[in-house]
Amino acid sequence: MDARRKIFYGRDRVLFEMTQGLLAPQPQSFSLVGPKLIGKSQLLHFLAAEDGPLLGDDFAGRRPLAFEDGTRVIVVWVDCDWQDAQQDLIGWIYRQVQRHVREAGIGLEWAAIEAEATTSRRIWRIARALREQELRLVLLMDNFDRVFEEQWMRRETVDELRPLTLEMALVVATEQPLHDLDRELAASPLFNVMTQLFLGLLDQTAARAWVLSYADEFNGVADLADALVDLTGMHPFLLRRLGDILLEVREMGVGGGPLGPEHLPLLRLRLAEHGRLVFETSYRRLQRLPPRIRPESVAKLVATMLAGAVPLAGIQPEDSAALNWMINQAMVICCVRGRDSGYQFFTPLFTEYLARRMGSEPAPKPEPAPAAVTLPEAALDQLTKTEAALLRYFKAHENQVVSTEQLLADIWKRPDASNRRVQEAIRRLRLQLEELDNPIGTIENDRGRGYRFVPANSPA
Repeated sequence: MDARRKIFYGRDRVLFEMTQGLLAPQPQSFSLVGPKLIGKSQLLHFLAAEDGPLLGDDFAGRRPLAFEDGTRVIVVWVDCDWQDAQQDLIGWIYRQVQRHVREAGIGLEWAAIEAEATTSRRIWRIARALREQELRLVLLMDNFDRVFEEQWMRRETVDELRPLTLEMALVVATEQPLHDLDRELAASPLFNVMTQLFLGLLDQTAARAWVLSYADEFNGVADLADALVDLTGMHPFLLRRLGDILLEVREMGVGGGPLGPEHLPLLRLRLAEHGRLVFETSYRRLQRLPPRIRPESVAKLVATMLAGAVPLAGIQPEDSAALNWMINQAMVICCVRGRDSGYQFFTPLFTEYLARRMGSEPAPKPEPAPAAVTLPEAALDQLTKTEAALLRYFKAHENQVVSTEQLLADIWKRPDASNRRVQEAIRRLRLQLEELDNPIGTIENDRGRGYRFVPANSPA
């Protein structure tokens, strides 16, 4: 394994806490939260690696005594976005667990396991049998957002999985906190026992150590460390790509000599190119805000940061939620420089990218998707992303019958998906609407045709 990957810069505390918790006498479960490209998948792969924290000999001393021998740990990694997983997630998990246990040569009473009535009970039976042999089953579920967004598991199924956490350890990785994805599903006892850990930008010390790790291979990096930390914005994606960029620059023009300040323009140019995926992802996120974030606050903060840092004392109370959200999305950092302290975009390269993108489009204003429709803030705060989009859509088509097929195409972008997905979402949305202190309307079922949103102020 690459020495840099084995160190996993800036995530020592998270890795230690997860390793200790996953292998504790009573297994602990975790919810790993962070924006796209921040390194969640890499961290899960690192945990699952044969030479990683849970299994590797080099980490034996960091594991609880009972699991210093990594052969006593079975790690199963599942990508919830895989096609096979989408069709039957619980069944897919069971088959993966079964495969890993068989490959480890562990004997279990498979006939008794297969005789269990449900798939979740079979998984529980395996985990229980392994624990009785003083073995530990760890399940890592990447892209778990999809389970919430696509409603691949009903609340009843999720509740059935709760006993599993008594026998095995579970980690789910998502881009948003579970309660922001689906309040009803996240209220399940399965998720209430999870410890939530957030991944964001690295701290300056860790980012600098990562940059300096390239110094042995690329002469002159140490002299450019401060500038490279600034340009990478302490973002793991850019720091990981820095090795490829340094190699490119050396082959393009250094001619075997050391890197120096004269190479910074080229390094900056290549970092801007390699970082386009991060920058574009962040830009699109600014255009599709969660319902609880005020678009006007984001627009104001973006405009100010394009011109310079926002003073620490210059944040208005109504903009605090938007600023916190931008920090959580790894877009904004706080720089402490005496009187010049303030909030700014994480790298000047993103500032330049954003200025170009926004300058090339007429009157760009970030708005929640889909089209903006005036709705009470309190109502939107109680909804998941899908529910909020559904309510806006109904509000824009009030008193009109909207077919299930149309909703699947326009809201879910999946015209071929099951009608059950729409039915379940509307059921949850109706419950939310009933709980509002100031009713805004109801969703009626026009049998055989679709659904109609009737505003509260409609004439009888």
